[in-house]
Amino acid sequence: MKRFVVALVAIIIAGITFAGISSGMGKKVQTKGVLSVGEIEADPQAYSGTITINGVVARTSKNPGVFGIIDTSEAKLCKILTCATFYLPVKSAGATPKEGDEVNVTGSFGDKGRVFNATKVDVLRHLDLGGR
Repeated sequence: MKRFVVALVAIIIAGITFAGISSGMGKKVQTKGVLSVGEIEADPQAYSGTITINGVVARTSKNPGVFGIIDTSEAKLCKILTCATFYLPVKSAGATPKEGDEVNVTGSFGDKGRVFNATKVDVLRHLDLGGR
């Protein structure tokens, strides 16, 4: 009986370990790739160099190439573009995407982290957020 309990405990521990590794608990934090607006919201100044950020265009400016993006998951959850807690201002030399476009913007922060200077803007798709 004692051997059975020891074997059962060993199987349970092995199962938990395997489940933890396969679910990502053992993975290193990824420092490259696409970040979300929500990830950089707390401290934009912490990100230096060229990065790519995913978001949804929530506002456009009268100035060509200037627009604000919000977190994609927040836009999908709210189904409107005006409920965000954080808007990231973006400056781009290219054409301004439309409100509701999901974009990946590549570039770097300027003006002490207050403006993201995009060197590349990729429109991924247009989100249908309640008819907008």
